[in-house]
Amino acid sequence: MSKILILGAGIAGHTAASHLRRKLSREHEVLVISPNRNFQWVPSNIWVGTGRMKSEEVFFPLEPLYKRKGIGYTQAKVVSFHPEGDASDQKGFVTIEYLYGEKAGVQENVNYDFLINATGPKLAFELTEGLVPGYNKAFSVCTYEHASHASDALHLLISEIKISGKKAKILIGTGHPKAT
Repeated sequence: MSKILILGAGIAGHTAASHLRRKLSREHEVLVISPNRNFQWVPSNIWVGTGRMKSEEVFFPLEPLYKRKGIGYTQAKVVSFHPEGDASDQKGFVTIEYLYGEKAGVQENVNYDFLINATGPKLAFELTEGLVPGYNKAFSVCTYEHASHASDALHLLISEIKISGKKAKILIGTGHPKAT
């Protein structure tokens, strides 16, 4: 019947895919395309950043879950949208590019009847001078990898403070409004 294409497997995309698969009969195809192979529960990244949780506790692999639930999954990024189709195909499609494995760099078109764009934010730390994670002692908890680095740095700072008895200033905040 219908093919529902969901771009992104974050909180919105994953929730949409799960509800659609549960609510629609199996004659409808639900397909998720995401460059990420893991789902991460972003709100818990702060606990990773403070060392209360490990990064492995805030994410899980998407492919096995989607396979079990009957949700299609392709690990790739979307490079262009064609909602009106083109000269060879009147149906809407997106062009995707595989990022990993033997298909890395290969592009292909994926048709759809309905499209949900749930790609989430684009992290743009460079919009705030000095805020790029890993430089100038700047850290982030926007991804579980960032949060793990922040946790390591925080615990190193705490150790140094305990050993030296010196005080330290820590600034917690956000950057440029268009950073995500």
